[in-house]
Amino acid sequence: MNCKPYMKRLPILFLAAFAFTACLDTEPEDFTSPSTWYKNQKELEASLASVYDPLRNCYSTYLSVEFSQGTDECFSKESTPKLVPYYYNYDTGNNSVKEVWRGLYKGIDNANVLLENADNAACAPEIIRQIKGEALFLRAYYHFLLTAYWGDVPLRLESTKSADDVHKPRTASETIYETVIRDMADAGDMVADIQALGFGGRVSKQAVKGILARVCLYAAGRLDKPEYYEQARSWAWSLMEEGVHSLNPDFSDVFIKLMQDQYDIRESIFEVECYGNVESTEMRETGQFVAYYTPMYSKQDYCVDEKTKKSIARGRGVFYTTPQLYDSYEDGDLRRDWTIMPYMYKNEAVWEQVPYNEPFRFRWPGKFRREYEINLPVYSWGNSTNYPLLRYSDVLLMFAEADNMVNNGSTPESLEAVNQVRRRAFGFDPLTPLAEVDLKAMSQSEFLEYIQAERARELAFESHRRLDLMRWGIFLERMHEIGDELAAIPVKVVNESGQSVDNPIFTQSGSGFPMNSNPTGPEMMARPFRNVDRKHLLMPIPELEMSVNKAITENNPGWN
Repeated sequence: MNCKPYMKRLPILFLAAFAFTACLDTEPEDFTSPSTWYKNQKELEASLASVYDPLRNCYSTYLSVEFSQGTDECFSKESTPKLVPYYYNYDTGNNSVKEVWRGLYKGIDNANVLLENADNAACAPEIIRQIKGEALFLRAYYHFLLTAYWGDVPLRLESTKSADDVHKPRTASETIYETVIRDMADAGDMVADIQALGFGGRVSKQAVKGILARVCLYAAGRLDKPEYYEQARSWAWSLMEEGVHSLNPDFSDVFIKLMQDQYDIRESIFEVECYGNVESTEMRETGQFVAYYTPMYSKQDYCVDEKTKKSIARGRGVFYTTPQLYDSYEDGDLRRDWTIMPYMYKNEAVWEQVPYNEPFRFRWPGKFRREYEINLPVYSWGNSTNYPLLRYSDVLLMFAEADNMVNNGSTPESLEAVNQVRRRAFGFDPLTPLAEVDLKAMSQSEFLEYIQAERARELAFESHRRLDLMRWGIFLERMHEIGDELAAIPVKVVNESGQSVDNPIFTQSGSGFPMNSNPTGPEMMARPFRNVDRKHLLMPIPELEMSVNKAITENNPGWN
């Protein structure tokens, strides 16, 4: 078995785990008893890699695309709806729902095994402490994702030791949040500083603080407990006060660096490590999300052989951005034409850029652009691009939101946090006040409304929007609003000569927009938004879990 696929620079723990698990092709020699493992640092790091694994597996496609899309950011252009979460047509047996649930609990169990056995290793106490801190944080993070999507879920703080251990009842989400916050705070005292690590692909003290701010914001909204806003403000402010992080002056450079496998810890604080472009079972370790957020194309420069011209770098072209997202950007906001492509490619085999007609609104996402990748891929739909879990701009916006809620309106500190993001968006120095760009004082409701829109402009396609809308309590309202607006767009309009013509908002030669197909453009666009129902406020407990775990007797509302 070939054990040397392409890899980017990775920490030792990932290389150790790859050697330990991926290169074993015999009978179950990859199973190791805790009594004979955990002897040294190498074995601890290999075990820790198994705790990180769900990040790659779940964020490659499921959490980065299928769970997070189908919001006011974009919609699928597929004429035949797939049974995926972003269409809101799935059921309790859906494979994506099952895989995320299973993957997160696998990571939790791996973390528990490591935490229970790490002290047996013969290595420096500080190494053991750091590894345990990372495992503790990841266990908490996986529980956070589970409660964010599913609500009340089993809280598993001990490893599975017998078949009876699978029968675990659901724990109230309030208890989950309390446990997650406590464990993350403890982990923050155990893990390394990001400056010592030198990259964002591993849990750092700064990542812990930023994610804690996020968890507390979710707790405040989903539990309807405003007291968590103070904690969210405190964690974000603590990270900001360190002075370790700042905004990259160029918004587009953040994502060019990601596409070129460059770490930039001033802004990108925590990333999902993706590596290996291989057409094999290891493809889950690639960043497949990139192909979803690009136009449909085949990069013919990358081919397996010159005779067949087989393309090995492709774009799926699955999504169109909504006109509401496009129109939310102010004139001069440079993020718009990076987040949303200002052009398309001449055709699927030619990279020549064709500018969009100005009125055309159903454009491709453009934040992750494969034309910037520098490493030759082998797997057509994936590459080695890391997925950003936490950027500094997110921390600034989280601080501003929490501060606004705590102080019943904007303050100089919260305005400065948002204005740093705005200045960068318009091409100015983020740290230099600029009267013509900077926001002025606002009421609590005005400032919150601004931040809600600003998070979409800044963080589109980074898996925040769906859960943001839910924690604000406006998911159903917003989804139905967008669906009604899209369905109401007329296919035909009367031009200046009094002639009935195709509405230019839909017309762009080569875009493939289904103007006259069945369903027509407006019907196709509105379909997923109209599918949304109250039951979609939570994911269903997977059918498989319900059949195995006899301690769970009821599914989430609407899913029985």
